[in-house]
Formats: sequence, structure tokens, C-alpha cells
Amino acid sequence: MAGYLGSLKRNGQLPTTSPFPRDRFLIDDELDERHDIPQPRFTRMASSNSRNVPVTIVRNKSIDDMNDQVVNMLDDVEKRVEQLREAAATLEQEKEQILEVLNDVVINTGLLRLGQGDRDDITAITNRLASRTKTVEVVVNTPRTAEQQQALTSVNTMIDTVMKKIEDDIKNGKETARRYLNACSPDQPEGPIDQRFQSKVIECTADDQKKVRRKLTQLINQLERTERTCIVHHF
Repeated sequence: MAGYLGSLKRNGQLPTTSPFPRDRFLIDDELDERHDIPQPRFTRMASSNSRNVPVTIVRNKSIDDMNDQVVNMLDDVEKRVEQLREAAATLEQEKEQILEVLNDVVINTGLLRLGQGDRDDITAITNRLASRTKTVEVVVNTPRTAEQQQALTSVNTMIDTVMKKIEDDIKNGKETARRYLNACSPDQPEGPIDQRFQSKVIECTADDQKKVRRKLTQLINQLERTERTCIVHHF
């Protein structure tokens, strides 16, 4: 075959040059040596498109996710703050109840027929426990406006007046305290209501109203226990 092509070339029957550019047609051996296979244009376009990532969309999505995380975290913190305030309020009530019990012990000790030695021992222990209890400071501050603060001051002044009145007349003092307590529960009162006291209470914050109601309840319970103790001692 090679001899036949060579004779054609010598006789001028075979062109010495190809009518087509050499780079357009490469035989297999030349492709293997040059490793210069041109890539199709559509492949390059696909590669170029794969690098066009929508950065703005991804960034916006990341910001939205971060905002959601921050909001969820703040919601969780708000719940923990309310739990903290409730726990502190519970401790505050526990302190008040302990002091109330110790006060009852003092009242009962004065009414019971005890020897002076026993009376002194009970008084010393009671004072020691009361002093240790008062060293625990539990404060839950309530945000108030000027009007709310003024209303709370008026309410506390009226309660202090009742407590001083009780020293001279327990019965009338208890009735006044009861009317004050009914004023704190206008929806379900258990008797007459003190209108003047109610007008001040409704101007207080919700937390202050709860504290006033609890304070009056403890005062009335203490008076009732004192009355029962006096009756038992009388008989």
C-alpha cells in the first residue's frame, strides 16, 4: 500500500499537501503525543455556569436563619427571667411565713402559763431565728409610674393605720382589714368593701395588688389565731 501511494506521488497523481488545514484533522498518534484535544464549547459553558452561585440568595437565607435563632434565644431568656422572678417571689413569701410563725410563737408564749426559765429560752430561740431569717434579703423590684408609686404608698399607710388600731381594738381592726381584703377582690367579695381603699388599690400594679392581698390575708389569719389562743387561755 505504501509503495502504491509512493508511485502515485512520484507520478504527480497525489497532491503533496492536503487541501484541509492540518490542525483540523489529527491522526490518533499525533493526538496521543500532543494531548491537545480541544474541549467542546458547550462543556466550557457548563463549567462557567456552575461557578455562578447565587451568593445574594444564600446570604439572605443565612441572615434570616440567624435572626430566627436570635429571636428564639431571646424568647427562651424571657421565660427564664419570669421563672427567676417567680422563684424570688416564692422565697419572699417563705420568709414572710417564717416570720409569721415566729410571731405566733411569741404571742402564744406570752399567753401560756410557762415558767420564767422556759419563757426565756423560747424567747431567746425565737429572736435568734427571726434575726437569721431577716438576714435573707429577697427583693423583686416592680417597675412603677409616679402615680402607681403614690397609690402604693397610700395603701401601705392605710394598712399601717389598721395595724396600730388593732393594738387597741382587735375586733374593729379585724373588720377594717377584712373590708380592705374584700376591696382587693371586687369580683368575689366576702362582705362589705372599703371604697376608699379600693380606689387606691386599683391604681397599683398587678404585682403590688397581689402583695397587698397576701399581706392582708396574713394579717387576718394572725388575728384569728390570736383570738383562738386568747379563748383557750381564758378557759
